[in-house]
Amino acid sequence: MMNRRFPWFVFSGVLLLCCSTQPTIAGTFYRLTPTNCSINKTGNNNEWKVSFTIQPTARTSGESVAENTKNNFAIYVPTATNGEISRSGNRFVVPPPVSSLNLAAGLAITSNSPSLNSITVGSSNASKPAVITSGGAVSFIVSLTAANNAFPAVLISTTAEGGGNASASHYWFIPTITTSTCVESGSSMPPAVVPPISEINPVDPEFTMNSAEWMLQTTDLADIPDVTSAGTGYPATINDINNNNLCVRYVTAGVTNKQYALAVANSASSQGGRNLFTLLGPDSSQLLYNLQLSSNDGNTANNFNFPATGTTSYITLGQTNNYSADRSEMCWTPKINLFKNASTKEGLHSDTLDFIITPKA
Repeated sequence: MMNRRFPWFVFSGVLLLCCSTQPTIAGTFYRLTPTNCSINKTGNNNEWKVSFTIQPTARTSGESVAENTKNNFAIYVPTATNGEISRSGNRFVVPPPVSSLNLAAGLAITSNSPSLNSITVGSSNASKPAVITSGGAVSFIVSLTAANNAFPAVLISTTAEGGGNASASHYWFIPTITTSTCVESGSSMPPAVVPPISEINPVDPEFTMNSAEWMLQTTDLADIPDVTSAGTGYPATINDINNNNLCVRYVTAGVTNKQYALAVANSASSQGGRNLFTLLGPDSSQLLYNLQLSSNDGNTANNFNFPATGTTSYITLGQTNNYSADRSEMCWTPKINLFKNASTKEGLHSDTLDFIITPKA
């Protein structure tokens, strides 16, 4: 029996596995989020200070998420039309009337052209100026002038881009509405309800009052009732009353949607159960009186009685420019009732009333 041996052949080689894979991207996509938003008047009625804190916050992260190629924000100031935010045409002032711009470390102005309607704030990193990677406090002043026709409000628009991701947000800063809380808007259009400039930045009423001189006709002392007597007193006759009405003039736009009261600074005294003013005469003589002012507009709700007792009477001043192009005037006809007491003697009596205008809180 023969044994056969078969040679063993050893094959050695390299197994090459050919394949292709997509490179993985692991990152975080950031967007900007403001907090602590506010807009308030400065000491100047035509200046408003805007303040907020802005920080990058993660929107998405993980594999297949690209880093930001843009993460910045822009500042816009809206124009005004008839005292309201313009909702058509050129809605933003060119250039924005912004000054005293204070930025946290890491932030910088990256676009501020006098031909643009916005100021763009990005990163102070020169290699990536469009990507804000750290935030902090931001504040600036908005100045309103007749030339720039700006409305006292600000739009902060944030933009974030990277890979297939994109994000944009809009935050409106409006006096009396934006107070500490940052309210995000759905678009660059302002909210539906925005107070007009006359409420946000009221015009000074600039009140002026004429100096009326009420000369009473001579009265027989016997006709004047004693202060303890029943009745309304003796109705004095005022000379040339039509030319001696009490009138108040004011800037009409300054009193819109506000109420005012006339008040008398003089002290009154209680006599005979009545509060009365005092006309002083010779030898310490006193002649007592009260005053009614009847509005010349015929509306009894606009009348005043002095000395005032109880609740202060507030009225809405006329809203028609009946005195000049931007001013109104309201006038009242005086009525004076006289009383006497034990000190009253014959002779000339006089008094001076100081009127003040009091706004309703």
